[in-house]
Amino acid sequence: MAPVQQKSLPIAVRETDLDWVNIGVRPGYEQKYQGFFDASNRLAVRVGSLYADPYYHSPRHKHTFQQIRFLVAGTMRYGTEVYAPGDCLYIPEGVSYGPIKPREAAADEPAMHFVDMQFQGPSGIPYPDPDDVVNARIALSEAGTFSEGIYTDATGAKHDAYEAILARLMGVEQISYPEAIYSDYVVMRTYRFSWLPLAGVPGARVKHLGHFSECGPGVKLVELEPGATLPSGVLGAHESRILVEGAVELDGEVFDAFSFMTFPRGTERPAMTATVRSTLLAVSWLSGLEPGDAPIEHDWLSVRT
Repeated sequence: MAPVQQKSLPIAVRETDLDWVNIGVRPGYEQKYQGFFDASNRLAVRVGSLYADPYYHSPRHKHTFQQIRFLVAGTMRYGTEVYAPGDCLYIPEGVSYGPIKPREAAADEPAMHFVDMQFQGPSGIPYPDPDDVVNARIALSEAGTFSEGIYTDATGAKHDAYEAILARLMGVEQISYPEAIYSDYVVMRTYRFSWLPLAGVPGARVKHLGHFSECGPGVKLVELEPGATLPSGVLGAHESRILVEGAVELDGEVFDAFSFMTFPRGTERPAMTATVRSTLLAVSWLSGLEPGDAPIEHDWLSVRT
């Protein structure tokens, strides 16, 4: 597969400014997302929201990339486990999960909504451009059919829908997955974590949800009082933030929930100030270590004085 092509890299986008996307791979949901790509910096990530219909189905599968999912509303079932708002999932590359199906719920229960990130993992296998994924699905539909998360090709052979798309993009008959360094995905029950002061940032508290491998991801929830400012700085790793609630000012613009932000490693991360009480999901990672790279620090959001 050719390297990810560099695009203009917005710092932040508002969900309300994005178009709805139905990739057509898994039935029963629509998405709004933003891709952030910088080939020279090994940055390839998609950040956004998924909203599910009462019927949503995804068969058990795995990916060549990593994912973070944070459930905002409704419930979702992975196999026999049911997850509720506030649950955060880390799904490493090469780890199988699902099937994902709806749970029998009360009529007044809100539809499932989770925010998520998909990003290139430590194996370095390129993360595909979401636009290329849509185009590949359209091309495959001319020779076969997608149904219930399965693609049936012209010969009648069945494939996982996303796997068929990725194989087409990579120009291979069969996908080779990276060997998983974790045996399963990880569920973080965020409501059970304690809020701790964020060192060097008055008015800010943090929940340290998880820190995985030398490459990350490091996953945190950050709560900002009105007027609290996360200062500018340069990180040794990529960082994405999802504004789960509230509103913040960044580079002279106000962003409300849900907004998606990404700062490439080695670039200046601008200061961010909460205009009301706000909560952010913050994730830092590297797409594998290169010579001279240091592992991601556990307290990468703290400000040293």
